[in-house]
Amino acid sequence: MAINILLAAATGQHASATTADDRILVIGALHALHEREPGFDYHGLRAAIEAFAPNVMVLEVRPDELAARKATPGRPEYPAVIWPLLGRSDVQTVAMEPGGATFDAIAGAAGAAFAVLRERDPAAAAALTRLESEADAILLTHWQSAVEVHDGLTARIVGGVQAAQFALAGPEFVAAQQDWDQYMAKQAVATVQAHPGKRVMIVGSYKNHALLEKCIGKAAPQRLIPAATWFGAAHAATIGPAEPGNPHSRQNRKQQ
Repeated sequence: MAINILLAAATGQHASATTADDRILVIGALHALHEREPGFDYHGLRAAIEAFAPNVMVLEVRPDELAARKATPGRPEYPAVIWPLLGRSDVQTVAMEPGGATFDAIAGAAGAAFAVLRERDPAAAAALTRLESEADAILLTHWQSAVEVHDGLTARIVGGVQAAQFALAGPEFVAAQQDWDQYMAKQAVATVQAHPGKRVMIVGSYKNHALLEKCIGKAAPQRLIPAATWFGAAHAATIGPAEPGNPHSRQNRKQQ
């Protein structure tokens, strides 16, 4: 389809300006929101992976999930898109999430913190649930394409939700979240450093994209392509200026 060709063209233009194809791209999957966001649906995610054609992928899954390519609760993009693609390629893969005892310790601490919040202040716990839902509704309005998924406004909205969680769930939850984020960031950075001269794609989520891209930007600034820039090259070619008669224009697409 046209998006595949144009994304590939955008990728090739950047590669021609470098001496080695060792680029790094960090993208944020939308989990179940792919099904509600036509500007970055499952096809868009698949097209991005195919166009970048990574040699190595760092994935937001546990080692056991990656090894068995099994169901990933809360991350339907894996059985829908990523597992089938891996079955047709020889790309190297690395699990970014912790497994085993580390997973149990961090997830257990976070769950316990929220259990305490629900017991202590059920209204606050319910408010956080509503906040997450409303933030997603705002993001779905903001997003017009994968460009906006990876922009600064998305990062600020996501950051605001997390700030509320930190404020209400307390220091135990903050510590658990930081341990989780640091583990994933270390996995991503270590993978990048272990694969010089390779194209590396890191698939996080819209909730941690900014964090991961910042960490990779510090570790390998010359190799990183900002996702908003990469997607923007293809978007500019496929979506013309807003015109009443242009059904593919950015402002008109979601009104169809």
